[in-house]
Amino acid sequence: MDSAVTNRGSTLAIVCLAAAAAYLLLVKSGSDAADGEGGSTAGDDNSNILADGADTLMGMITDWPSGSDPYQQAITDAANANGVPVSILAWLLWKESRYNPAIIDGTKRSRVGAMGIAQFMPATAVQVLGSEDAALDPSQAIPGAASYLAGLYRQTGSWEGALAAYNWGVGNVQRKGLAAAPAETVDYYTTIMSKAGVTA
Repeated sequence: MDSAVTNRGSTLAIVCLAAAAAYLLLVKSGSDAADGEGGSTAGDDNSNILADGADTLMGMITDWPSGSDPYQQAITDAANANGVPVSILAWLLWKESRYNPAIIDGTKRSRVGAMGIAQFMPATAVQVLGSEDAALDPSQAIPGAASYLAGLYRQTGSWEGALAAYNWGVGNVQRKGLAAAPAETVDYYTTIMSKAGVTA
């Protein structure tokens, strides 16, 4: 009896993982087809459907993205200091870098040249952090990302708007509105909001 229950539980877990992977593959294919390219973040450039599915499941269990362990206290402190939901900041950094050490230290950059755990563009790093090099230092980039996101929230009035502005630019969000956002940006903010468990 116990072994039958265990086998059923294992089978159910495998089926759920397979279904999640298939769903994520469809979503990823759809978003790639819609915008003609992959994501603009190094995290998305280096995404893997199975790893991302595992990260999603791990996040459901622990409330934290996979790989975020070394940064959780810094994320919590920065989010709380800036009035940003901790889960939104944690998943934004996941979306940007997948907590990949090669992305965090700048070995890998996005196709457009963004760098570090928060994927700051060089000019934005100078504006927000004071230097490009600071984007490659998580102890500076994480508080900088929280402060920057809080500022975008004040300008747009919503977390969806703030996240869209982080990805697409605040000027675009303010002039064109979320309804005009490209598929890549819609995927960006909806993914983060969903994984963070925050409703509109």
